[in-house]
Amino acid sequence: MDQRHGQHYFPHYSSCPILKEGSTGPEVLKLQELLMANGYPPGSLDGIFGPITKSAVLAFQAQNNLVQDGVVGKHTWNALGIHCGSVPVDHCPTLYERNTGPAVIELQEILKRKGFYPGMVDGVFGPITKTAVLSFQENMGLVQDGIVGRKTWNALGVHCI
Repeated sequence: MDQRHGQHYFPHYSSCPILKEGSTGPEVLKLQELLMANGYPPGSLDGIFGPITKSAVLAFQAQNNLVQDGVVGKHTWNALGIHCGSVPVDHCPTLYERNTGPAVIELQEILKRKGFYPGMVDGVFGPITKTAVLSFQENMGLVQDGIVGRKTWNALGVHCI
């Protein structure tokens, strides 16, 4: 997560790193988290692109009609929900129960830091996430509908563009 002046931003890169077996670092960890959130267990979330992570990438690429090369480039990042390039993206997507992906991970991380979310940060908007959203909305005097729209994102401190 990128923080600027205390604001939270969803992943948006002017260029996405090309990752492959042998790559290491925070970008690989983010990749592993996204693979896990999308149902492709990459092995340990350790920031090391090893054979298990490569297998998860290959399975993800196959399921999403991408070139199955085990290399994470722009198209694979985009399929994972990371917007590469300078295309404007909605930094405040409307989220509700049954949503999955990187925006839900961001939501869960923020709710956890604020003490509202006791569950695992897994990128799945299930009953625990919904209960946390309802509690946060009540605490902030917002409409309690369990849906994360612009007003809830703003109350969470997310900069909507």
